[in-house]
Amino acid sequence: MKKVTITLNDDIWNWWKKNPWINLSQLTERELHRIRSLEERTLGICPKCGNEKLKFDGKKYRCSKCGFEYK
Repeated sequence: MKKVTITLNDDIWNWWKKNPWINLSQLTERELHRIRSLEERTLGICPKCGNEKLKFDGKKYRCSKCGFEYK
């Protein structure tokens, strides 16, 4: 698993210190997954089949229905 460094403002840091049961690693991963899903849904419509959902494979966006590759 890759490691990253995040910066929290003082308010969030104090809140988290009062709630140590919250796993920041899992919370961050879920939030990044949520943002990625939103981005995939709002990028546009596939010009080939008209599908509105795209998938990101780490390098390129593809249509989730027909596999059309966005460049």
